[in-house]
Amino acid sequence: MRASSFTSIALAFLSFRLVAGHGALTQVKGANGINAAGFGILASTPRTGSSPNPFEQDTSVIRDNAIKTGKTDVCGSTKAGGNNDVATQLAAAETAGLPSMDASGTVNMVLHQVNQDGAGPYTCEISTDGTGANFVKMDVTQNVPGFLSLSTAKATDFNLVATAPAGTTCSGGSTGTACLVRCRNNALAGPFGGCVAVTDASGGTTGTTATTNSTVNAVTGGSAPAGKRPIKSRIVGRALNYWV
Repeated sequence: MRASSFTSIALAFLSFRLVAGHGALTQVKGANGINAAGFGILASTPRTGSSPNPFEQDTSVIRDNAIKTGKTDVCGSTKAGGNNDVATQLAAAETAGLPSMDASGTVNMVLHQVNQDGAGPYTCEISTDGTGANFVKMDVTQNVPGFLSLSTAKATDFNLVATAPAGTTCSGGSTGTACLVRCRNNALAGPFGGCVAVTDASGGTTGTTATTNSTVNAVTGGSAPAGKRPIKSRIVGRALNYWV
């Protein structure tokens, strides 16, 4: 009876998937006091609604087939910006300042659920060389609520917390201190989620209270600090039909 109820709920929510969906990894909160936005996140995107336009414009769709065929990089693509070019966005994140994991390897993030199929559960993985060539599974200790990537939540922020395997050391980027974290759900219209750049507990600048990100202060809507390089991610054709 319980399984039947879950099935009925899931089938009911599936009717929404061609109209509404998406969840975006909007922020990572560093143990070193540095906060940053996810790759492709735009400061101009409002977080107060659940319709496709404009609230889904910077949600990343991360599909294995698109990655394997070279249509997107390992962090997928967004409606607004196209391909999330990892090398470009990682470099921008380094310039702005990398949030750090805590001493236990825990990464604290915020997942903004736009609408129904942006729900959990989410899985997270980490690439220690920052390229995404080899991801290692992380332990998600606080997940986004949901069943089969579906729920009734909309325009809601959820904490998403994941811990890297013991002994994880970041070695990517130009400084050799960057890791790439990718989280996504298993929505049929997705998967949805995103990527963030972090450093390990020994690699960040501890005691910093600044709020920065890998684009242009996307979380607060402010301007990039003087001398910081904005993202110039390449745009892929929207005609690829990767977005719902």
